[in-house]
Order: sequence, then C-alpha cells, then structure tokens
Amino acid sequence: MEADSWGPRRPPGPGTADRATVHGVCGRAILTSPIEDVARLFEVAPIDLGPPRFNVAPTQPILTVRARHAAAAESDEGRDAGPLAWPRELALVRWGLIPWWAKPGEAKKIGSRCIQARAETATRAPAFRDAFRRHRCLVVVDGFYEWKTLTGGRRVPHLVRQSRHEPLAIAGLYDTWRPERSEDAGAGAAKPERIESAAVLTTPAGGAIRDLHDRMPLVLPASEWDTWLGGTADEAARLLEPDQAALDARAGDLSAVAVSTWVNDVRHDDPRCIEPAATRESG
Repeated sequence: MEADSWGPRRPPGPGTADRATVHGVCGRAILTSPIEDVARLFEVAPIDLGPPRFNVAPTQPILTVRARHAAAAESDEGRDAGPLAWPRELALVRWGLIPWWAKPGEAKKIGSRCIQARAETATRAPAFRDAFRRHRCLVVVDGFYEWKTLTGGRRVPHLVRQSRHEPLAIAGLYDTWRPERSEDAGAGAAKPERIESAAVLTTPAGGAIRDLHDRMPLVLPASEWDTWLGGTADEAARLLEPDQAALDARAGDLSAVAVSTWVNDVRHDDPRCIEPAATRESG
C-alpha cells in the first residue's frame, strides 16, 4: 500500500454529504451459492450466511471479501510482509457506504445514497476516496438485477449472471463508522456499536449489458483480485480505467434473462424472483 495510505484521516469540508449520490444500476442482487463453494473460490474461511437470498436490496447485508489489514498492521511482521501476505476474510456488511467521518444525524442518509461509486470518480469523491486508499473489497453475488426501460416507460427486470452461474466478484469499497460516545455516558460505558458498510463500483456498460443500461458493476476476474485487494492505490486505480474493448471482455461471459416483476417488491425474497418472465406469464 502507498506510504500515505495509512496516515491520519481528515474529514472533508462542509456540504460533502450532499454530493454523495446513488446511481441507478445494480440496485438488487442474488446470493444463492453454498458458502463452501464461495469459501473455496476466494480461499477464505466460511462464515454463516443464512438462507439463500434472491432479492438483496440496499441497506441490507451483502457479502464481501477483504484483506485482513487491521490484524496484520498491528505487528512488525505484518507491516514488513505487505498486504498480499495477509489472509482474506469474508464479512457481511451493510449495503450503502457510510464514510467514517459522517455525523450521527446524517450517517444513514448518506449510506442510503452511497450504494454505488462511479469508477471514474471514486478515487477523489469525498465519500469514497479514503475507502479507496484503505478499504477495497470484493462484493460477492451470484447475479444482479437490471431494469430495461421499454417504449412507453414500462420497466422489465432482468437477472444478469455468468453463463456457468458461478459467483461474481464486483469491485467494492468499505468503511467502518461508529457514532460518537454520548456526553452523558459514564467512563465505563461501552463504546457505541460500529457499522461496517460497502458500495459497489460501476463503469460504463459493455457487451450485452448495454442493451439494458448504460452502466454496469465492475466485475473483476480472479487475475485482478490480489491487485484490487492488496495492490497500491495507483495499481488499483488502473483497474478503474478500462477501454471499451476491456469493458466488452468483462461482460463477455454475462447473460441477461428477463424475469418476473415479482422481484420489484423488496419484500419478496424467494425463488419466484428469478423465474424467467415467460414461465410466469404462461403459468
């Protein structure tokens, strides 16, 4: 990691929260693979994921893979070995990044708007730049939903996933936020509970995804995982600058299938969400 990446952090100036905006892409996802398959793919210890998820929505938990920077940074051996020597870990975090500097009264509002980060601006946007330097992660999903707008304004949900239906690794950023201790709290009072949260990176769309939306999540192949998780900020930034050929290549193994409008309601979280639209219409 770059030398200045672990230096003191300073909150951005006033009004920053108002410049954190959500972008309408990859707003829902599925995670149905057995945890054993996920752990094997990312070379991590398994954790309890609960039941399969067919309609993961913002503010809900999402699965991330990250380098265990905090554990390694406390030892001289860890500092000398460098980020790539530290093991990865799985973590369920809140979808919607809350920057560490957010004030208590605006924290969750910011998080609800910071669902995605544009790859073109993530390295310098106030809500994401610290997380980019320090806390990059992979967001693990089995697929994500996009809504195609038809003539007349009707929106049709599509499920996008790999042809082999294996988990996708989307470039992400995470941060940890803890509200300030109340002035009324005594010296022995427990620290307020911290919230870990994340956002997914998006790029201009490539391949067949362009028929659905002008943007798509930044899906990283396995060959780029180490660079994203443990490379320098400059090395990671280069992954955010793909040309159109690279974007088309990233989307080459992705396919989109129109699915039931059952998924439109965030309260619906069952296999009916991923049923092809034709199946539902003919049933």
